[in-house]
Amino acid sequence: MSSVQRPLLRIGLTGGIGSGKSTVARIWRETGHTVIDLDAHSRAVLDMPGAGVEEAVERFGDEYRAPGGTIDRSALASLVFADARARADLEAIVLGRVDAAVRAEEEAARAAGAALVVHDNPLLLEKHREGEYDAVVGVIARHRDRIDRVVRDRGRDRGYVESVMAAQVTDLERIHRCHLLILNNAGVQELRERALKALERARMIALARGSSTGARNGTGRFVSTAT
Repeated sequence: MSSVQRPLLRIGLTGGIGSGKSTVARIWRETGHTVIDLDAHSRAVLDMPGAGVEEAVERFGDEYRAPGGTIDRSALASLVFADARARADLEAIVLGRVDAAVRAEEEAARAAGAALVVHDNPLLLEKHREGEYDAVVGVIARHRDRIDRVVRDRGRDRGYVESVMAAQVTDLERIHRCHLLILNNAGVQELRERALKALERARMIALARGSSTGARNGTGRFVSTAT
């Protein structure tokens, strides 16, 4: 007797630079959920010698090639976040390869029996891909906190952080386009509680919607330990 395959629910997680999105992804991963890191797949395209690196060098120049045959991502990032055309060209090189890697990881999760996967996707809203998800969760934080966090933890200067922010959607837009919002304005334990609560609510939204796709935009609701 044949059985009907259970739909794989897909949750999108997004947030601007320094918002704490990666911390939320780590919390979810630590609790046993499958979290696919699209940024890691993007880095892999340029961090390993291969077709992606060669295409990038052909477009941007050999001065962006790092020792070992990879790409100097720090130098390239400074270029693309100041030049919209360069950024679009880099995305054309990277995103198709990322999509293929993500599909393979998602199918592996399905084969392993996962009922839900999370895509940690920093460009989810910028690329208007929210329609591909059963629920979208956004992480937001105060502007100055985001800058301070990146300067402190990544050693970047304020100008770089602000150039990245300028290339991303605003938090106001995240509020309008995400189903749920996690406000990162307290300590790590508070963020953990909010993250776990948000994931459960996102799962309920996804179950209600099933595995169908389509327009899912709407004003997001904040998740806090008080609600």
